[in-house]
This record gives sequence, structure tokens and C-alpha cells, in this order.
Amino acid sequence: MAVESDITSGLPTNGIGDAEEDDYTGPPPPEADEHGYRILEQPMGTKRPVKVILMGAGASSLNFFKKAEEELEKVEMVCYEKNSDIGGTWLVNRYPGCACDIPSVNYQFTWKTKLWSHYYSYSPEIWRYLKDIERENDFINKYIKLRHQIERAEWDDDAGLWRLKVRNLVTDLVFDDSAEFFINAGGVLNKWKWPDIPGLHDFEGKLMHSANYEEGYDLKGKKVAVIGAGSSGVQIVAAIVPKVEKLYHWVRSPIWVTSAFGHGWAGPDGANFAYSEEQLRYLEEHPDKYLEYRKQIENELNKRFKFIIKGSPESKVARDFARDQMSRKLSTRPDLVSSIIPKNFNPGCRRPTPAPGYLEALSAPNTTVYTDQLQNITPTGFVDHTGAHHAVDVIICATGFDTTWLPPFPFIAYNRSLHDLWTRPTTTTSCNAGGDATTTAATLSITSYLSIAIPTFPNHFSFCGPYGPLGHGSFMPLVETWTRYMFAAITKLQTEHIKSLAPRMDASRDFRQHADLFLQRTAWTQGCSSWFKQGKKEGQVAVYPGSRLHFLELLKAPRWEDYEIHYWSGNRFAWLGNGFEVREEDGRDVTYYLGLLGEKDRQPEYGEELVERMAGWRLGEGSVVTGSQMC
Repeated sequence: MAVESDITSGLPTNGIGDAEEDDYTGPPPPEADEHGYRILEQPMGTKRPVKVILMGAGASSLNFFKKAEEELEKVEMVCYEKNSDIGGTWLVNRYPGCACDIPSVNYQFTWKTKLWSHYYSYSPEIWRYLKDIERENDFINKYIKLRHQIERAEWDDDAGLWRLKVRNLVTDLVFDDSAEFFINAGGVLNKWKWPDIPGLHDFEGKLMHSANYEEGYDLKGKKVAVIGAGSSGVQIVAAIVPKVEKLYHWVRSPIWVTSAFGHGWAGPDGANFAYSEEQLRYLEEHPDKYLEYRKQIENELNKRFKFIIKGSPESKVARDFARDQMSRKLSTRPDLVSSIIPKNFNPGCRRPTPAPGYLEALSAPNTTVYTDQLQNITPTGFVDHTGAHHAVDVIICATGFDTTWLPPFPFIAYNRSLHDLWTRPTTTTSCNAGGDATTTAATLSITSYLSIAIPTFPNHFSFCGPYGPLGHGSFMPLVETWTRYMFAAITKLQTEHIKSLAPRMDASRDFRQHADLFLQRTAWTQGCSSWFKQGKKEGQVAVYPGSRLHFLELLKAPRWEDYEIHYWSGNRFAWLGNGFEVREEDGRDVTYYLGLLGEKDRQPEYGEELVERMAGWRLGEGSVVTGSQMC
């Protein structure tokens, strides 16, 4: 038989509790005070339903869905994805040699580990890993709307909602949607761009961009031009040089071609390698050793931040190692040694460009390397800097992405667009024969908050926005950290009767001031062109000012003192409600603070045993202590 938790059954009474009804006869308590404030008739901790709209169905959204199902309550989710499937960059980037520069075992979620085929996995395998997560959890049917593109997002302050215009790319119909939260999970490198080369689109052969490559296209025996020597370009060149009849390639700016992340565990000379069956079986049979293996590689990744610091012993070692390695591999091309090895910036100014086989490809007999500007494209080929024409069958543009951080649609809060917030007009005056000419242009000037939020844009978060850890190692642990931070904000808004929260402008400016000064200590501010700096030598360096551990520690919990918070009530404590806490009604343990029975947070159904053994009234009058004997 269950016993009531107050165990009053059978107790002697003194008459105080005999009344069956409340005997209070005074006036009823007021429903409101003289200012019109009313008690919110709900227990403290009540979560109101909210909706979250996410943009982009890559790794970030998949982690968000998985963890939201485990940790959040009363949250409706929808994700709009412009592509025909999930996977983001690993869906669309299928060019030859496309692989992750992070060791596979560290490019995975902590809650979903697998045995990988290669040390540095190729794009299709990474996409299959993400697709397996989606299929196992049925996320497309639950939350993801494929072939849908957001075309406008504007904050409605009266309603406390983001109002969105969304286009169905299959039907071409535009519809409205709204949500309390709008999250950018679209990634950094998602808007690829063609190079500005005269005649490019007059070419009558096969023209492809690395981010829109026709998977499976046969290059065997063809004459191919590869424009661009960034991360994609170097992987393409290394992969296709054995197949093509002739390869033309441009390296317009000096680059450090370095060993990849985690090269201490890689193959000979930092090469990729396929795990042996014996190695995979060992990891499968010894999960503790698999964790240790991942931790040792991650340890190496975390140490790399030191070589980013200008003047550090580690930066000198990294520079000397990279120079010696490049000089050795280009020993038959002294002209390239002098022209492409950087002289005025250190490794890390651009994201490290690991490319096993790339330097060897530059010296291959079927390769012509240009360090001068391409003049123009013709219907049948290109004209080089000397004016000579060369016929080619294929042109591959590995020319990167729009990295201005601005969305491709109007994004507005409080009648001000993000474009207006993040750009400022600059005026230049030039002299010519007709007199002085004045030109006004917009210059990017980004002020964000800890990479995750934007001042004056409420209830909005980003996975790796400006000033994020872009060159700091594996993306996956960062995704899990951003997600936990967002959950804290969502839960706070749900439970504290909050309409909106956004970083304060003064806090965001303070963060930028610190970041910009610290970044002067790093290779990122040296004289290279980098997508970290919007593709410019002198662009704004919007990279996190610290190590990866520094970042993970900072984002463990939100600094609410940095936020401007608006409440639905004029009283910030209205969420205290009717004087009770929600666990007093929802069946959880009301004495949780003493510890949980059986590690389960639910109210126990207590039996009679302890009452029979421990209740003092069972002992009778002879056990009663009175007077001075009481403490």
C-alpha cells in the first residue's frame, strides 16, 4: 500500500487541522496591483511552445535535430534546404580528390563514431556518414524541406517572431513562415563564384566550378585548365595529373603547401592512406583504444595554434619545415621555388593547404604552370599572359566562394538590414585628364558577437559566423558547442517569459576591439590573400582570437550580462509565476536536491516500510522528549 508523502495518516491531532475548509474570511487577494501588474498563473519553469527555423541541412542542423529531440521540450523545428538532399558542402563538392584535411576519426560527432576507410576521408564517404544519420533518425520527414530557399527574413518586434519568405524551388511558389528563432546553419563556404575573366562563358568546351562539379566526368586524355590554387585547386591538380593529356594551372599568389592536420599519424611524407583490415578490426574490438587514438590526434590538432602566433618558436619551425619540404619537392623547378614559396607571410596566413602529390604534379612533364595573369578565355581555349593561345577541352574553376558573410537575401531587424549594419561607405578621389573623380563604394566592417550572434538581430544565431574558429581544426566539436549554447538561449526564452534576446552593441564592439588587437599577433593578419579576409590582402580578419580550447571554454555558458533582453511583461520577474516550481506538478522528484533514488528524476511512490520503522509516533508516549532534553 502506498503512503501519502506527508504521512499524516494515524497521527494524533490537536484540533488545529480539524477544519475541512479554509476559514479565511477576509477580502480576496488582489488580481493586479496599482500599476496593472498581474501574477502569471503558472509555476516557475513552465516552458512555452516555440518554433525554430534553420537554414541549411548540413552537419550543423543534423546535430541540432538529434540533440533537440533528447534535450528540448515544446520546440517545433523546420529546416529549409535549397539542395535536393542533405549534406551541405559534402553533397555539392565532388571534384576529383575532394577530401577533408582533418583526420577522419576527428571529423565526426562524439555521439556517432564510425570506422573510416581512409585517414583523410573523401567527400562521398563523409556525405554517407551524414546521410546515415539522417536516415536513422528520419530527419527529412520530420523537419527538413528540400529544394526550398529562403528569400527574406525580417524581425517582427510586436509579435516576437521572425517573418520569412520561402520559395519552393520545385513549384516556384513563395509562401510565408514565422518562428521565434531563426538559425543560420548554412555554413561559410556555400555561395560559389565564377572568376572575373573575360570570355569565360564564351567557352564552348566543358566549363565547371569545383563546387558544382559533374561527378564522374571523364578527364582521361583531355587537355584541362585548372584556375585557382586554393584548397580545392590543389586537390584537383594532384588527382587529375596522371589522367589528363595536358594540364594548365595558375598559381597567381604565393602559397604554403604544408602537411595536413594530424600529419604525425598520416602516411609517409604526410600522405593519405587506407586503413588496413587489421587496424580497423583493432579499433572495433578496442573502443577504449579508439578513443585514445582520437584523443592523441586531437591533441596534435590543438597544439597547432601556437604556430599561428607571429615570432613564436613554433611559427619558425613550421615555416622552416614547409620551406624545406616545398624546396625539396620542387627541386627540378627552381623557377617555382622562387615564385610560389611565400616570403612575406607565414604558414597559416591562409588556411593550411595540405595536398599530397600537388607539388610533384607541378613538376610533371604534362603540366604547365603559370604565375602570371590569364589574359582571356576563347571559345576553344585561353590566351596566356604572352598572348599565346592554347586549346583545351575542359576548364575547371576552383575559384572559391563569396565570403562576405552577407546572406543572399534581405535580412532585416528594426528596419535595418544586415548589409547596412556591416558595410560603410568609403570615398576615394583620383586624378585624371578630366579633373578629379570621386568614387564611393561599400566596405565591409563586421561587428558580431563571439561568432554565434549579431547585435540588434534578436533570437538569431549562426553556426560559425564572423570571428569564429575557422582555421582551428575539426568543425564537429565546435558544432556541438554552438548547439548547446543555442539550447541555453532557447530554454531561457521559453521559461523566463522573454520576447527577445540579442547581444548588446557595446558588448559586441568590445569583443571586436579585443579580437582585432589580438589578431595582430597572428599570421592571419600578414600579407596574403585569404578567404579569412574576404579574399583580400588587407581585408578584415574575422577569425576567432584564440585557440580552440579557448573558444570551447568561452562558449560553455552564455554571458547573459552581454545581452539586451526584452520581456513580454513589464516586470522581468513575472516568470516566477504562481509561487510553485514546475517539478511540483510534472511528476519529477521534489526532493531532487538530496539525491535521486535509482538515478531517476521522478517522484517516488513511497511504501510503508520506513514509516513502520522510523515514524516517532509509532513508538508511543514513552519515547517523547520534552523540556530541557530537547535541543
